[in-house]
Amino acid sequence: MLAAHPAVGRFYDALLDRFPPLESLGDDDIDRLGVWSMTPERSDAIVAVSCVWSRADEVGTAVLTLAAEHGLICYEPGYHVVNPNAPGHAALFTLSSQSLPTMPDPNAGRLKWIIGQVGENNGYVILERADGWFVQVGYGDAAGVPTGTYALEYQEGSNDPHFRCQTTDREAALRLLPKVRRRYRTSLTQGWQPGEKVTL
Repeated sequence: MLAAHPAVGRFYDALLDRFPPLESLGDDDIDRLGVWSMTPERSDAIVAVSCVWSRADEVGTAVLTLAAEHGLICYEPGYHVVNPNAPGHAALFTLSSQSLPTMPDPNAGRLKWIIGQVGENNGYVILERADGWFVQVGYGDAAGVPTGTYALEYQEGSNDPHFRCQTTDREAALRLLPKVRRRYRTSLTQGWQPGEKVTL
């Protein structure tokens, strides 16, 4: 049982000010302004939200931002993702993808699972370090390569250098993110060159 806290009510008010209740919208406005699958219920302990898919990124970003402003934690129940979201907290790594929730500080199990989801329905996955360094695995059209091909990329904090290669070896693509996560304190430039095939 979660204890009531005044910050939850303040968060709720700010959220409903940003995205108005469905009941307050007329027929002409609901398609343009309505984001909720159903209007969240007011509570002093927990606010559960469910939004329409087309506005999910916008609403998700707003929820995280408002929760941080009010010192609250966010939990995504579908994939069991906890976002600490505390003032001053910065995830060392953030994992994002085309169609799955963003995950702060993913463990090895999360990395293995999400990279296995890369394909036609989830065209890319990105592991980004807090300083802007990132590595990405993309697939097919989403990555600008033929079906059955993976585009592997990384960037060390700026647009230069930016390295990219392609492979049809699914196992090589699956190994990339966990390998990078283990070696996060070192550079990966060794062996990578723009436009050249890379052995992973």
